[in-house]
Amino acid sequence: MKILHLADLHLGKRVNEFSMLEDQRYILNQILDIVEEEAVEVVMICGDVYDKGIPPVDAIELLDDFLWKLAEKDCRTLMISGNHDSGDRLGFGKHLFQNSNLFIVSQFSGEIEKITIPCGNLPVNFYMLPFVKPVIVNQSLGIHTQSYQECLRYLIEHTKIDPEEMNLLMAHQFVTAGKENPELSDSETSSLGGIDNVDYRIFDPFDYVALGHIHKPQAMGRPQVRYSGSILKYSFSEIRKEKEVVLLHIEENKKMEMSFRKLKPLRDMREIKGTIRQLMEGEIRLGNQEDYMQVTLTDEEELRDAIGKVRTVFPNVMQICLENRRYARQQQIRAEEQDILHQDPLQLFAEFYKMQNNIELEEEEAEKIKTIFEEVRQ
Repeated sequence: MKILHLADLHLGKRVNEFSMLEDQRYILNQILDIVEEEAVEVVMICGDVYDKGIPPVDAIELLDDFLWKLAEKDCRTLMISGNHDSGDRLGFGKHLFQNSNLFIVSQFSGEIEKITIPCGNLPVNFYMLPFVKPVIVNQSLGIHTQSYQECLRYLIEHTKIDPEEMNLLMAHQFVTAGKENPELSDSETSSLGGIDNVDYRIFDPFDYVALGHIHKPQAMGRPQVRYSGSILKYSFSEIRKEKEVVLLHIEENKKMEMSFRKLKPLRDMREIKGTIRQLMEGEIRLGNQEDYMQVTLTDEEELRDAIGKVRTVFPNVMQICLENRRYARQQQIRAEEQDILHQDPLQLFAEFYKMQNNIELEEEEAEKIKTIFEEVRQ
């Protein structure tokens, strides 16, 4: 049996006010090609299917098209909700969809739900756990767990798991390995971590743990506890992080092999540095000019309509940064703002005068300014 592990589609997401829908459609079609090329039988989608609880219509239509094409390939699709999803909305029609080999678990039902798919004589059990908080589990089961760690440990300990069978868990949580946290990016919420932490060792009863929630592909603790990562780069902190899907190949003797297929986006997310002239005259290697760009300008002189000029070279520029001596001075001033109330006003004025005019404030002028300050204080 061949299984594909996906997560964090974030359909409908906007990055720096750019809609990512066209890019998401492109990458989902690429994933469909991988499904066909690898003869994938099961696709796991491990949460954050949408970017918002109330997704835009075009994002719903895109997911509908993707799931329909998977069904046309006689592929079983298993999908859980993430913290960005609305469980009610994502779970609509789930009983009807089972007839099309689409299995959705979007809300906690009091137990970790299981789907069993045979691989020859070997039962392969897919345990499907949507994003849960202790308060949800406590209310549902009448228990009093205090943390995510206690909550998930309780659920797993009260789940019948046959070690003679192949057992996979789909989850959408913040999983750590002791003191080691997963590597995060700017596109993830700052609330991740802390009390959310779940140690990977509580998943020991499972042969593979398919995780969603973190956008960089990575394993936690052991290779079989793995985040597949998001399908696209959603922030400039991910520039050097390639995206991929995970492929599992399970044999009847419980042997499992893991491989990876890189995803190539329609438009990459990149950064470039130089002056306006270097950009306009092609002195810098530009690469694909349709990519989403963060451009750092190093011009020393004042720039007029910088964004307009940059867009003639990179129409999809998302961010423009400045890196020059003037900007560095401004940054220095901002860094020192917290100390301003504790400094002598005359000294501050003298420093500002020197910065603007490149000469020291003359003694006679300093005395006049001092007199003005004293009059204002009175």
